[in-house]
Amino acid sequence: MRLGTPVLLATLAITAGCTQLQEQQEQQEQQEQQEQIARLSAQIDALGESLGRTETQLKELRVDQNVVVADLAAGRAGISQLEQAVQHLPDAMKALCPEQDPVVVECPANRVQRIFVSGDKMVIGELETVWIDPPGLSLNARIDTGATTNSLNAEDMVEFERDGDNWVRFHVRDTDSKDLIEIEREVVRYVRVYQQADPGGTRRPVVSLRLHLGDVSDPFEFTLADRSHLNHQILLGRSFLTDIALVDVGRRFVQPRYRPTRSD
Repeated sequence: MRLGTPVLLATLAITAGCTQLQEQQEQQEQQEQQEQIARLSAQIDALGESLGRTETQLKELRVDQNVVVADLAAGRAGISQLEQAVQHLPDAMKALCPEQDPVVVECPANRVQRIFVSGDKMVIGELETVWIDPPGLSLNARIDTGATTNSLNAEDMVEFERDGDNWVRFHVRDTDSKDLIEIEREVVRYVRVYQQADPGGTRRPVVSLRLHLGDVSDPFEFTLADRSHLNHQILLGRSFLTDIALVDVGRRFVQPRYRPTRSD
């Protein structure tokens, strides 16, 4: 019996310690559950407040939407009224501005107006329509301030003698009909033209033709060359421009087109 008592006391101490430990664990678990419930309650309260703010914002947006819809409706009504006013505008303008009888102005035939700057010099563009005679034909000419002489397209050129003088026969092309027109002119002189591709130079005949541009109507010398591969059959250089014209390279066809009369 003396040996059993210590064992019994140890058993009771162990049992009491286990019971106390279990109670502490249960208390700790209950405390953790309460803390978790408190956190969830706080989150729920925060969500409730956020939901309330969201509902308030939605109500404000609905109010703004209604205002925008009303403004759009008013704008459509204003546009409709404006469209109706525009439709009736021609009739209103006719009532304010009655039709006037047409004014007929007769222009004298063959009047060519010359444009002056810097005294008595005529202004021309980089391209002009000129009249050459013979053969009595309008051709587009390119103005080149870097060229010394004038040049005329001469296709099928043939040189021959007539009464002991040098003559040349060639064709120019009608810009409108594309027909070739034959011209025969006495050779005034010969010039040698040097080019980069022709360092030895080429001997070319020079003829005199009457040229009309603006109020200029005088004979000018032209060097003959086959320019059929170029865009313009005539090139006017400094021999034409000097003391006669100034070139505005930013403009084209400044001078009116020459139209001959029967007397011409």
